[in-house]
Amino acid sequence: MRKLGVLIILFWMACSYQADATEIIPPTISLENEQTEYTAGDEIHFRLENAEDLKIVLINEQGQKRFLKEPVYTVSESDLDGSYRAELYQKEKLKPVLVAEDLFQVKQLDETTPDDTPPSFSVIDISHDTDILPTSMLHVSIEASDDESGVKAATLIIQGDSNKAEIQLTQNIWTEKWEGELALTDFQLGEKITFAVKLMDFADNEITVDTLKEVQLYQPKAPTISYNGMDILAEQKKIVQVGDEIELTLDKYATEFPTFESESGKIIPLNWKKNPTGWQGSLTLTQDLVGEIIQIPGFGPKLLIRTNSTPFHSIELIKNTILTGIINEDFATISQLYIDVNGSRYAVMRDGVRFTSEEITTTGNITLYWTDWDGQIYSEVLVQKIKPILPPIHKEIITSKPVIPKENQPIFTTPAPKPENPVKKLENTSNKPVKKENKTTNNSSSIPFWIPSLIIIGIIIFSGNKAMK
Repeated sequence: MRKLGVLIILFWMACSYQADATEIIPPTISLENEQTEYTAGDEIHFRLENAEDLKIVLINEQGQKRFLKEPVYTVSESDLDGSYRAELYQKEKLKPVLVAEDLFQVKQLDETTPDDTPPSFSVIDISHDTDILPTSMLHVSIEASDDESGVKAATLIIQGDSNKAEIQLTQNIWTEKWEGELALTDFQLGEKITFAVKLMDFADNEITVDTLKEVQLYQPKAPTISYNGMDILAEQKKIVQVGDEIELTLDKYATEFPTFESESGKIIPLNWKKNPTGWQGSLTLTQDLVGEIIQIPGFGPKLLIRTNSTPFHSIELIKNTILTGIINEDFATISQLYIDVNGSRYAVMRDGVRFTSEEITTTGNITLYWTDWDGQIYSEVLVQKIKPILPPIHKEIITSKPVIPKENQPIFTTPAPKPENPVKKLENTSNKPVKKENKTTNNSSSIPFWIPSLIIIGIIIFSGNKAMK
């Protein structure tokens, strides 16, 4: 037990020594001489311990700052009377590691020249995201100086079309620039904002400088809606077909993703995908949506979904005068049907999905017109035609007029042959056998049987006329 106690004591002593060896000694700053009150032209020397790489800042009661690069300072006429403290800063730290209060006093013995010169502004730097949103933070730094009393305050003024804002800038100990940051929640997307700087020195000289700097908040891309790749945003009503696709494009910073709603109460979501330029939602029209009228609430046209591309199930021309037919059910919303045939217009009567025209009396091609749900007038030239009706063809029997001989004019112009001696004729003919008329004999070479009779009748008529005279 005694050995264990000795070991514990030795271990504790070793740890204590290690802690003492690694303990950080705080920095100190003091005056090298006993003088504590100074005036213009006096040189002040400071003694530093454990203050390597620390920045020294002298600050008086009024807030005047003097940044030292070396542990020595010469009092100027612009230094205000009063007590001064020293602050020591580690690199890139904004809070001091040491504050030495009432380190020395300044008392100007002679009357100083009034400071009538305002501070000057040289550079402004504004950093922000690539796309500036109302939620974005602007980081601003400016370079301002005053050779006499120094810059007491710097204010950044932001001016936009919708609002105005101001922020107080603070001086960075290490860069000596005046810095600040601002959220743009008071400004709107797409708005341009400008910047001005108001500076004031310790002599209360004030100046406002336009920085000529301007930035614009991000302008979101307007949403678009398309049907089969064609923009339909400006339309009020649009007829669409089953199997086709509706696309909605939103800005890349969109946070709300709308859905289609039908007049019957259906909620129809879109399939959303993110791309480098924005969000794209798509909807493929399916058969179960036929007849529905859908719309994104407050945006875009109303869409009527159909499965047929033509309004008519069947069309028939009856007796070449009346057109009748049946309308497809998903085209039941069409109205104001009429027919045009060669410029003549004919009314069409509806009975549900059936229609019948009035009697058509004009011949030619038939064009059927109708007004659809979207308010547009459409037409279709039908294969049916109104054909002209021709009268029945009657065959006429053409007969020659009878020839009536003129008075005192012989029927034949050639002289009539002299009558033969009947006795001789009989003699001649009695010796010859009688031949039967051969039907195959050539008629062109024989005298028709009626010619002699006609000659005899003519002689009798001629003789009678002569006797009457």
